[in-house]
Amino acid sequence: MPPLADVAVAVKSANAGASWMTFDIVFDNRATYERVRDSVRLDAGLFARVYAVDLSLVRVYYCDPVLTIKATIPRTTSSGGVDETDFDGVQQFVPLLAVDVPG
Repeated sequence: MPPLADVAVAVKSANAGASWMTFDIVFDNRATYERVRDSVRLDAGLFARVYAVDLSLVRVYYCDPVLTIKATIPRTTSSGGVDETDFDGVQQFVPLLAVDVPG
């Protein structure tokens, strides 16, 4: 199985308020999107493990019309806090790039 970086056309992250992060994983064709979606590799459990957050707080949405998988997780640090390393949350997608998914 190839890494997500090889099959998605965009993988993005951003703040969703001061206490939440959001991720968008975008595909350019329905067949690849459906293979990845149906494999359940990018589920709430994966986000909880990768980002060390409570599984019950993770939300994953499959947006079929736009070939996008979206996820929302709680931030592990508050935006703008003294321990903040990524104020905008735009670098948090990087660990997802290596996740193996169906190609």
